[in-house]
Amino acid sequence: MLWPVLIAFVALVTLWLMWMWAREARREGTRLSPALLASGLLVPILAVGLYGVRGFHPDTAEWVDDVRTLEPMARQLAAGETPDSVAEGVTAPRLARVLQRELARSPSADGWYALGVLYGELEVPQLAVESARKALRLDPDSLSNQLLLAQGLMGEAGGRLTDEAGDLLDGILARYPQHDSAWLMVGLGAMQSGDFKRAEQAWEALLERHGDSQIATMLNQNLEQARSQGAAQQYFAELSVDVTSATPVADGGTLFVFLQRAGESGQPLAARRLLVQHLPQQVSLRAEDWLQAYPAPDTELVVGARYAPSAAAGVGEAQYQAAPQPWRPGASVTLELLPPQS
Repeated sequence: MLWPVLIAFVALVTLWLMWMWAREARREGTRLSPALLASGLLVPILAVGLYGVRGFHPDTAEWVDDVRTLEPMARQLAAGETPDSVAEGVTAPRLARVLQRELARSPSADGWYALGVLYGELEVPQLAVESARKALRLDPDSLSNQLLLAQGLMGEAGGRLTDEAGDLLDGILARYPQHDSAWLMVGLGAMQSGDFKRAEQAWEALLERHGDSQIATMLNQNLEQARSQGAAQQYFAELSVDVTSATPVADGGTLFVFLQRAGESGQPLAARRLLVQHLPQQVSLRAEDWLQAYPAPDTELVVGARYAPSAAAGVGEAQYQAAPQPWRPGASVTLELLPPQS
């Protein structure tokens, strides 16, 4: 559709300019030669051709078509209205960029909210957060905007309940103690963050309202998981080891301590990276160092360590290694780093 319109427009402009040129030439008492007329026609033809070869972006036609077909829908979303119809073949990315264009010209809280929802569907949490913040600035009391921002912040954090998201949800629950969506977000986010006490409170609050519903089984499972993980977190709370070296090592390096199931390799259950000024060093594995769910208390575990003299080294660059040792609560474990084998 774009090229026929462009060609027709260039043709009309060219003919008008040629007519003006010929009219002025007659006023001056001169006659345009065929060569001059040909050059006058050739220049716009070459310009259009050059634009088609070098200057025309391949996505321009699609963008122009999107604006033409989706602009009415974008205007309705920006006005907080339900679109009368959905254009055939419309996708979230196409609608999002047309809606963003509309909001750049006429910003609205409803429009920014709709754009934030679209970015959430597209799994772009940073842009969802930015849109939610703009919606909240225009309508600070909107419950939907607050939930959207909390959801986006948790998306940025990989599902964890950040301080800001937690404050937003706590504020909502202070006003609406029975808000299911807020409790659900708190429960899921707290589980991801390792705050199992808070997750337990969320699942209990939901069970009070939905204990006889179809989702009661799922809520009870979540509650049991929160309780068992909370107990395991307490069980592993005192996990610490002493790391020393069989030979002198350069100070100011990077120490890695990890915990995994006996006989397993790959991603550890927990790991901590820290800069140390010297060895020996006592290292504790904290709740935030856990990379996987807590294992059952009777699981056979081993703890190991690696060391790199460089402060910017990764675990793959650690030349000094300590053989993994069994770990049990209350037991004193010392890991001795050995130099690289020559």
